[in-house]
Amino acid sequence: MAPEVRTVRLGWAPQPGPQDAFINCPVFEVVYGGARGGGKTDASLGDFMMHQARWGKAAKGLFIRRRQTDLVATIARAREIFDPAGARYTQQGAAFRFPSGAVIRFGYLERDEDAGRYQGQDFSRVYVEELTQFPRPSPVDRLKATLRSAAGAECGFRATCNPGG
Repeated sequence: MAPEVRTVRLGWAPQPGPQDAFINCPVFEVVYGGARGGGKTDASLGDFMMHQARWGKAAKGLFIRRRQTDLVATIARAREIFDPAGARYTQQGAAFRFPSGAVIRFGYLERDEDAGRYQGQDFSRVYVEELTQFPRPSPVDRLKATLRSAAGAECGFRATCNPGG
């Protein structure tokens, strides 16, 4: 199904190079690696910004970190990127809702069993920050089963990582 045409104020654009390649990669599963401070988190947040601009209310995202405390800085940065686009953050549910109807939730997988919290849900985008912090792939792989869209949004898995993990 083709997305409806709408005008959206993004307030963010990818930097040329790895960010642009990450956002425009047509592959289902994309991993962006690099040293700290290289713009990986911004690329993930920007990817969802563009995804929601294209797919509107069909865009449903899930942004995952290993620990809940790691989300504090990520949500603060998300506010800087999403607020100019009119997104509203609700602490209960840890989610941003965009004027388009798109939603992105923020969660964590501190224990492998935490992946069960997302069972039965559907997302068009799943982002895993610092993939190398997960000792086993199984909880992350379980999240991939949530990637589906009855509304026809293009689905994809995106992850970032630092070297050495």
